[in-house]
Amino acid sequence: MTSLSDIKRRTLFALLAGYLLFDYAFMQIRIPPSGFGVPLGEIFLIFVLMTTDIPLVLSRLSSIVYLLPFLVWWTYGIGRAADDAMGRGFWALRDATSVIESLYVIVGFAIAGGTNTIERLARWLPIILAITCVYGLGYAFKSEIQAISPSVIGAAREPLPLLGDYAITGTVMLWTAFYCLIVSWKAGIWRHLRVPIAGLLIAFVITIIQARTSYLQLLGIVVILLLFRPRAIGRLAVALPILFFFVFVVSAFDLHIAGRLSDKVSFSFLAEHIETIFGIGTNDPGSLGMAAQGVDMRFGWWETIYERLTADSATLLTGLGYGIPLTNFHDEFGDLVREPHNSYISVVARLGVLGFVAWAWMQVELFRGWLRAYRASQRARWQDGEIVLLMIVAFAVLVLIEAIGEDALEKPYHAIPLYTLWGMALRIAYAFNESACIKTDAPAPAQHFARKAGASSQ
Repeated sequence: MTSLSDIKRRTLFALLAGYLLFDYAFMQIRIPPSGFGVPLGEIFLIFVLMTTDIPLVLSRLSSIVYLLPFLVWWTYGIGRAADDAMGRGFWALRDATSVIESLYVIVGFAIAGGTNTIERLARWLPIILAITCVYGLGYAFKSEIQAISPSVIGAAREPLPLLGDYAITGTVMLWTAFYCLIVSWKAGIWRHLRVPIAGLLIAFVITIIQARTSYLQLLGIVVILLLFRPRAIGRLAVALPILFFFVFVVSAFDLHIAGRLSDKVSFSFLAEHIETIFGIGTNDPGSLGMAAQGVDMRFGWWETIYERLTADSATLLTGLGYGIPLTNFHDEFGDLVREPHNSYISVVARLGVLGFVAWAWMQVELFRGWLRAYRASQRARWQDGEIVLLMIVAFAVLVLIEAIGEDALEKPYHAIPLYTLWGMALRIAYAFNESACIKTDAPAPAQHFARKAGASSQ
């Protein structure tokens, strides 16, 4: 008979798969399916919180991290959203998704206490990454895929194709490349293919998806490898020439590829694309010039927010609140862009210095709790646990880098997987901490979840 904890785990994994595969369209699926329905992610969040012993979870979390910033962030942020919703309506709750979905730390922590959940995550994650990467290869034909895709109804009552959005695909491909670089297969064909696969994924992201943050994300991967897997740097050094070889071939034979910004890729294109990160090339014709102009437009938004935020000391401390757009820009569909394409600025704009300090401190605590779990896994020689934890921190770094130039943390397909995985990392740290407290040799964490920490999935 299926237990409640099994139902929660399976539902959570299904949700994560939906967000990683279908990203923007999947986050629009809600009940009821039209109008201002409740999204699936929030429905599951409410269900888990209602069936979880929250005081017990918080007491266990407090043995791993300082709870103060979490409590300030959640109580102030959600309280502010509820208050703003009374006067500004539904959009206040929509704007507060970044704080609401950070509660998935509790969801991840609670569900990871179930029997063998971390082991199942270790088996499930490579499968969903492989499926997402295969699906992502259709990026070059996204228009054709969207044309034949079934649709869901968006919040503005517009039809959205379920397939072909690929908003998070570049990040997932780089995440998969990172997995190929750190995992060790002792035998079989995959041992020889992992580095070429990593190189091909990196080349696809850079030359086809053509997102500026990909260069910064790749740099983030290098830093993680240097800090925690230095021996994998050699594999990356072998994988990167695949990118350069691909660009050389495309440029030498004047091949045209269906990239996001340009169908002609060359080394000069890559150099100019990197320059657009800093707003260089605004006068250049074509898509690269428009991309560079987008940086200036963002700076204009941020400057306006700064002026509004510093109008008086009270606003600077408590923020502008939820339910109001932070820009006056309309996209090509006529929809108002509510966030300034920088999640850090969105946090301080919405909740002021008070909210930003709590949020930033919470991020520090999440990394600190992760580090405790990773070091404990190393001491226990739990290699599968090390891989899972490295994948968690890699995803966090990739998302936090993307949040510099996009409203990543305001999107459920980034925020829900991010905070869920953070919660699972903290559960691993808690399991090791419990082993130390009872002064016994620390068993493998997967066994410990089943025997001790997993005695209750709360």
